[in-house]
Amino acid sequence: MEFTQEHEGIRRGVKKFIDAEINPYVDEWEEAGIFPAHELFKKMGDQGYL
Repeated sequence: MEFTQEHEGIRRGVKKFIDAEINPYVDEWEEAGIFPAHELFKKMGDQGYL
């Protein structure tokens, strides 16, 4: 499957979001037994991903 430049831009943006907003906190969330879905979905929506 070939992806367009637009697809690649979306992929890069989502990866950047995950690297900044999810990956640094995974261990903390796991330890606390939480997942801040509401806050993450809000941030994803603000970025245009939802």
